[in-house]
Amino acid sequence: MDATQKELAEAHAEIERLRIELEQTREQERQSRQAARLAAEELQQFVYAASHDLQEPLRTVSAYAQLLQREHQGGGQAAEFAEFVVNGATQMGTLVRDLLTYSRIRTEPNRETTNLGTALQRAMLTLSDRMRESGAQVTSGKLPDVFADEGQLANVFEYLIGNAIRYRSSDPPAIHIAAEEGEELCTVSVKDNGLGIEPRFHDQVFQAFKRLHGKSIGGTGLGLTMCRKIIRAHGGEIWVESDGQHGSVFKFTLPV
Repeated sequence: MDATQKELAEAHAEIERLRIELEQTREQERQSRQAARLAAEELQQFVYAASHDLQEPLRTVSAYAQLLQREHQGGGQAAEFAEFVVNGATQMGTLVRDLLTYSRIRTEPNRETTNLGTALQRAMLTLSDRMRESGAQVTSGKLPDVFADEGQLANVFEYLIGNAIRYRSSDPPAIHIAAEEGEELCTVSVKDNGLGIEPRFHDQVFQAFKRLHGKSIGGTGLGLTMCRKIIRAHGGEIWVESDGQHGSVFKFTLPV
């Protein structure tokens, strides 16, 4: 074997070694992804089971606390304590239901060609009572088709519009939905005239249980976390633009 043949043989051997290493790396990555997926599924199942099982004892606590309220309608310390228990059980029940909803959000949504306007109408139908009580007005521009799960998209609109109603200013809520189409992505904006969010909190509002106004305004702090989970499952991103004084604009992207 001359020098050239020897060099070729060594090159082939090196290529084969690199090929084997590449295959091993790919297999390790595949196993890592599978392990991560299984861990996520197990966690999801745990949250679902825990949330579901907590509902029954909470209903029992709430029912007996309401009985105590009726027994002490004349007032006094017992009535006050019973009211605390009822309010706490109600708040905990809302949190458990939101956790249950969060655990049910599919990480692989059932995507199909969906009109944004149809999803918006579904959300507004769900929010009709709250909109009427608050005097909220929801308007929209031309809303195109996107490639998304209509039910999950309706949930996103429901959470964002519901937040605009919850964190409203002294004026009646005014919410406008618009969309801007690109070649691959559609950017949707939900603009409100509410309290606004200071720039330093723009990332924090999407964290679970993060509530900037404490207990002064109702809610569980999971709505925006659910929105982010849904939008990211669709391959998009969600963010907020606000100066903290003149309302907020929540924007998210979806594949066209």
